[in-house]
Amino acid sequence: MPITAFMHSHVLVVVLFLILFIIKAFMLFTNKIQALENLKRKTKVLDMIFGTLILVTGGYLMFQYNGIPTWLITKVVLVLVAIPLAIIGLKKLNKPLVALALIIFLYVYGVAESKSLNMKKPTPAAMTETPEATVTEENGMISEEKTAPAITAEMSETALANAKQIYVQQCESCHGFDGKKGLNNATDLSGSTLSLAERRDVILNGRGLMPAFKGQITEQEAEEIGAFTQMLAQ
Repeated sequence: MPITAFMHSHVLVVVLFLILFIIKAFMLFTNKIQALENLKRKTKVLDMIFGTLILVTGGYLMFQYNGIPTWLITKVVLVLVAIPLAIIGLKKLNKPLVALALIIFLYVYGVAESKSLNMKKPTPAAMTETPEATVTEENGMISEEKTAPAITAEMSETALANAKQIYVQQCESCHGFDGKKGLNNATDLSGSTLSLAERRDVILNGRGLMPAFKGQITEQEAEEIGAFTQMLAQ
């Protein structure tokens, strides 16, 4: 099953689990104890299924990351804390524990959606005019790093067409034809400030849920694809 399918499945199961837990919490807070007990009996198996699916899909997605980010580690820890709190709280009809578990679950959901501990999605930095080349000094040596306009000016029509074709086949499903789709929180390429070298490295080595393409394409192709993605911001 592709990563996108796992992502959609994980989100669906989490949402269904939250809805069910919120309903139970509401019954507890409104003292509808008999109705709550009846619902708990009817959904016992369903709770086990949801819990298993959350762990399986979440675990799979976690191990797809190239370097596990802090927000994801925090999310996992909080989930492992919230689940027993929720179970104990509902079993003992303890409102404070259920309320605490509910707050944690909602916070974790916000963190997962924003990929940030403060639940704020980063806004793309303002784009500045890109020079034809960037001069850098490294180990006392002056070097010139070509930027997108310089690279694309040197690319043949065949190389540019090849870069576009690879982008359409491998990247467009998450980034979109204009770089703004953002599926699975893919970077908005139209507002990305990554340098050409950084884009090439991400393409080759992967980042987050984005897989590495090293071995599938050459470094030259990765650089040309990176240059093509920079064109999306022009």
